[in-house]
Amino acid sequence: MANDDAGGGAYYKYNTDDANNANATAQQQDEYWTDSDEGIDLYFVIFLSLLAITLVASKVLHDMPKVAAILPEAGLTIIIGAIAGLIIYESTPISHHNGYNGDDGNDYDDNYQHSNAEFVAEGLLSFSPKVFFFVLLPPIIFNSGYTLKREVFFRHIMPVSLFACAGTMISTFVVAMSLQIIKQLGWFGADFKPYFTELLTFGALISATDPVSTLAVFQAKKVDPQLFYLVFGESVLNDAVGLVLFKTLSKFVGSEDNMETIIHAFLDFLMDFLFGFIGSMIFGILAGLGSALFLKKVDMRHTPTLELSLFVLIMYLPFFFAELFELSGIVTILFTGISARRYASHNLSTETDETVDSLFRLIAHLAETSIFLELGMSVIALSDKFKYEWKFAGWATLACLLGRALHVYPLRQAYNRFLVSTPESENENMMRSHRKIIPENLSGELSEALSMTPNLRKDLKIRDNTAHMLWFSGLRGAVAYACAKTFPNAYGNRPAIVFTTMAIVLFTVFTFGCTTDCALNALKIEMNVDEEKYMEENEVSDKMDYINVFEKKYINSYVIRDYNGTDDDGVELQNISAVGQMGSSTFESSVCASTAGAGRARFDLRNLSGSQPLAERVGLDRRRSLYDYGLGRKIRREPVRSYNRSNF
Repeated sequence: MANDDAGGGAYYKYNTDDANNANATAQQQDEYWTDSDEGIDLYFVIFLSLLAITLVASKVLHDMPKVAAILPEAGLTIIIGAIAGLIIYESTPISHHNGYNGDDGNDYDDNYQHSNAEFVAEGLLSFSPKVFFFVLLPPIIFNSGYTLKREVFFRHIMPVSLFACAGTMISTFVVAMSLQIIKQLGWFGADFKPYFTELLTFGALISATDPVSTLAVFQAKKVDPQLFYLVFGESVLNDAVGLVLFKTLSKFVGSEDNMETIIHAFLDFLMDFLFGFIGSMIFGILAGLGSALFLKKVDMRHTPTLELSLFVLIMYLPFFFAELFELSGIVTILFTGISARRYASHNLSTETDETVDSLFRLIAHLAETSIFLELGMSVIALSDKFKYEWKFAGWATLACLLGRALHVYPLRQAYNRFLVSTPESENENMMRSHRKIIPENLSGELSEALSMTPNLRKDLKIRDNTAHMLWFSGLRGAVAYACAKTFPNAYGNRPAIVFTTMAIVLFTVFTFGCTTDCALNALKIEMNVDEEKYMEENEVSDKMDYINVFEKKYINSYVIRDYNGTDDDGVELQNISAVGQMGSSTFESSVCASTAGAGRARFDLRNLSGSQPLAERVGLDRRRSLYDYGLGRKIRREPVRSYNRSNF
């Protein structure tokens, strides 16, 4: 027997050791659907037709809002794939012989003679992990980084990293320990007793979230950006952490008594996590900077077709370089997308810049649709290849929900406590930085008002309804299933793991994905939020000032063509009118100040006359900040630059 996932199809062999079998060998059939022109034509005719049907059905779904509210696009695609898989399975001879008997769908009876139609059917019904990881996943992750709001994403990078790193590890061990206890109680049945190392490995792969359908609803509903980027950021980063953890724990399976192997695997995990993760992030940023520098030095704006063709390669090239150097391709390509949008896109021609954005979205959407279509078709192939461990699948589903809860809520509580315990010196620093330019007769009262104002971090706190929605968004998807297809089969438990993973994927997609809209309404999540307005109200752009200053000084002029940044340092006073006593006539003054290492801020002080103290007129409610009362309205100034994107 032999296994091969690369083609997603069947593999079988003939015995050619005896020279007398030359005639039989000459008549030997092709080994893959890719080995004959007829097989290739038939495969792509069927798959592309199904893809077209799925896209048309998605259009119909979007035209029916009531149906779309309860059936996500990912769920619809899986259903179409399952129906097509059933038709393919029943209409080909593979459903009527026992040659299709491998535990992962790739081992076959050597004596059975396959036809081209069977090879194509087997290729369509087989979910190839290699095709998923190396062909379909990179453009999805790259587009996620290319299209995200960098300021909002990094505004919430601390809780995202906490949930993705610590949360994935917590979930892994909670799932494993829960299932180990259930196994000790004998609730799996007498015939299924996986080792604890297998349960740990399963916990790692099933902790990888894939909330595609949930995020699609979030985008359509324009939910609170904090919730969107927490769910999105965690799903991307925890895939990388989960894959590293799965790879490490897989080494334990079959080596439970070899302490040396366990120690080496644990050290490998620490090295991969600490250096591999950071190295992947740095490599991704350097890839984006390198592409920007190349496009600056080699002006391709007069050949837009070549320019577009070259720039599209950035979706894959850094990913494969990272994998070649044993780094995380997922993390690398995410940060490549972020840095390419930040730097390289400014060196593109206007035509290419507009085209490439749509092209990246198109490729990512087709890849996502193909993934869920393949998942749906592979469901049918489970019918006679895998063991139905329903008890294990049921308990594993409950363990996943428990693991999700025990990492979301405790980490959320710890993060909120960290925000509260942060030294309350920001307001004092703000007052100190403005004391020299605020009239003396206002300085005291403004200081009192500022002292009653909490730190300007109200958008960072993770509220109860946001935490509940975070737990609800823990859907499992193709990443977990692809890992399950490569689960170590030292004890013959891979079939049960694959079946259980598919059961959890289907349960979460159809249970949580179909009820996302209801959950948003029940939890009273804020919707129809304008991200630009959110960034302005919460001063998100100014939280990136320390990065912006570094970029202006050390990066932009070197990698962006014709960059002409302006220096925002210094203090500027504009439109200062006589202040006089507090009982004098109404006045307006605008004060512009830039603190050390910070951006420019303008405060409008209005209608401050009268006997009422400033602190009372601003408000004594400690839960609100000056910005809530209009006292600190921010006016953003964009310097005029010569490159073609004004919102850099």
